[in-house]
Amino acid sequence: MKILVTGATGTVGGSVARALAASEHQTVALVRNPAKYDAPAGVEVIQGDLTVAGDVRRALSGVDRAFLNMADDNGATFAQVAGEVGLGHVVLLSSFAAVTELPLGDGNIITARHRAGEQALTDAGVPATFLRASGFDYNFLMWARDSANGVIRAPWLDVKLPVVDPDDIAASAVAVLTAATPVGGSYSITGPEALSVSDQTDIVAKVIGRDLRAEKLDLDVAKSAAFPENTPDVVVDSVFGAFGPEASVVPVSGDVQALTGRPAHTFAEWVGRNEAAIA
Repeated sequence: MKILVTGATGTVGGSVARALAASEHQTVALVRNPAKYDAPAGVEVIQGDLTVAGDVRRALSGVDRAFLNMADDNGATFAQVAGEVGLGHVVLLSSFAAVTELPLGDGNIITARHRAGEQALTDAGVPATFLRASGFDYNFLMWARDSANGVIRAPWLDVKLPVVDPDDIAASAVAVLTAATPVGGSYSITGPEALSVSDQTDIVAKVIGRDLRAEKLDLDVAKSAAFPENTPDVVVDSVFGAFGPEASVVPVSGDVQALTGRPAHTFAEWVGRNEAAIA
């Protein structure tokens, strides 16, 4: 079977490509700049842009299934071409925001992006699986800028979110892509427990063996630190809305285990593999 991976230079897409490269399946990666992509052995690299129909059509030649990490057009071009060529199945990296009311409502760019991506595939009649991921474990790094001083600063210390290891998202995608009969529908891809920044700080301190404490950071200060000056307010507020109290309604899900056959990794396991990025 021939499988296309988009977003292979990113965290989740890269993990998907590496896993498929180690499998019996033929793997193709569509990337904008092959010179910047260290492709795993056996992965065919095609240069192209997901928003250019001709590039997508060329990348999908002979492909049976695909992993889609949407580009700037929210997957519209890919969905159209995939429908035209009769692609067998797509696994879409979506978000909990597609079905969760966050601040700004439909004006939240994360919500709008993923709703549009799911709808584009549906409208094009492409068989698809939507992996609606919760916030990633590595979002903790946003608050860890002062970790060298033993302080983790965040605007919300007690909001509990079921953060997920990106490798679990990739493993879920690979399980669907390589199944004899891929399951369709939508899945909530979360970690095994809901954790606040305070909880995460305690876990990190234990895993890396350092004294750390969590301190509340003024929301406006946090926004200024996270984004360059003159970043549109809608971008900043959309992103921070995904970390705030409204996002805490997302429940812990067992869908990682349902798809992969194993439990989702804990936050502590992620920290153990990424200690250098924190310390």
